[in-house]
Amino acid sequence: MVDPKLTTFLTLVEEKTTVRCAEALHLSQPAVTQHIRSLEAEYGVKLFAKEGRRLTLTEAGARFYRMARRLPAMEAQLRAALAEGEAAPLHFGVTRSIGEGLMPRLAPALLEALPGRRLEMRLQNTRTLLEELDKGEIEFALIEGNASHRRYCCRPFYSARFSALGAARGRWAGCQSLAALCTAPLLAREAGSGSREILESALAARGLSAEDFAACHVFESVPVLLELAALDKGVTFAYEVAAAPLLESGRLARLAAKDFSLIRPFAFVTLPHSPFARQEQYLFEHIRDLCARL
Repeated sequence: MVDPKLTTFLTLVEEKTTVRCAEALHLSQPAVTQHIRSLEAEYGVKLFAKEGRRLTLTEAGARFYRMARRLPAMEAQLRAALAEGEAAPLHFGVTRSIGEGLMPRLAPALLEALPGRRLEMRLQNTRTLLEELDKGEIEFALIEGNASHRRYCCRPFYSARFSALGAARGRWAGCQSLAALCTAPLLAREAGSGSREILESALAARGLSAEDFAACHVFESVPVLLELAALDKGVTFAYEVAAAPLLESGRLARLAAKDFSLIRPFAFVTLPHSPFARQEQYLFEHIRDLCARL
């Protein structure tokens, strides 16, 4: 069972005041204060600072919160695993590029590798998946974006080419530089996605941004972006593994080959010191080996 003092701490972070925290937990305000003081004494750090009527986390309190907020969900996972044994569901998440590019080939092999397990996969952008991992809502994430190696255990399992793509015989097919591509509308992923973050970093390194394109249209769907690019509605930047069918059919082609082509790792991301470390290592090795054969 999660320590009631930790429950009080987590609730106080959300509610911002001892009054609302006490109401939410049906405790007295002195009881809330005592719980926080006990935690501060136990761990030897100051968790909150007062700003007017509101409480804000100290730097140590923020670190404590990042770890503590995972505990309720981890406890629920442990209870489910003990209650259901090997049949406990495996919750994991993948980014859209991986979900729509790799998972159709990986999913059948995962089902075979985990007989008797129920798999529950969710499709989100990198930022959302890391938040769900922090909360313990998923056990691991497969991402193509950047994740802090201080906060997460990141293991690369696949290397993918990230390229500028457009209609093979379209208006921008002959563009060999990023500067030339800026005359086209940009078909981009939403903020928070790993692909958008990588694109913006790559453009910035070349003195460019999304605003330098003729227009910027945002879609959360990788298939929609690729289809629009194949229809010559603009140019997009995506992983070639997600665009493989359109590239192989000749509808899409790589653009700006002279100055834009990145090789990026996909990462298997978990929380450090997870109670499921052995299972996670097995899954990582299995996924890595499967991808090596693609």
